[in-house]
Amino acid sequence: MSWVLGGGDHSFADLMALRPNLAADVDAFSAQLWRAPGIDPVTIELCRLRVAQLHGARAALAERTPEAAAGGLTEERIALLADYGSAPGFSARERACLELSELFVMDPSAIDDATFVAVRDALGEPGTVALLEALAVFDGFSRAQVMLDAAPATETRA
Repeated sequence: MSWVLGGGDHSFADLMALRPNLAADVDAFSAQLWRAPGIDPVTIELCRLRVAQLHGARAALAERTPEAAAGGLTEERIALLADYGSAPGFSARERACLELSELFVMDPSAIDDATFVAVRDALGEPGTVALLEALAVFDGFSRAQVMLDAAPATETRA
């Protein structure tokens, strides 16, 4: 149950609506993440979902980005996400980005040269910067969703 809006189950969109001036800017900025140079929407979505898994952000885990679905991301692949290192169906590029995503959330100081170089080699420098920007957004908003106990939109009540 959320601490705001009188308690109850509220989506993150409901909670963000308390700051409509910021919500519009966040939406506009977030939309740019899916059009970043050097990184495809499926890889970004996998990283977003892995960050949400690590934080236990229910609302973020329930969301699906249309660009990733259009790019071929399936629920079957998403179900294997926690085991991306050994599960079939993840490319070396995706694995490198997911490893960086995990370290970004759990211990940024543990990101070593090999991890960073693998991502840079896979995405190029613009793509690497785009991924890091996306991870900052995903990490921050996953944490906010957990703190506000945001419910998946499908579980909210009026």
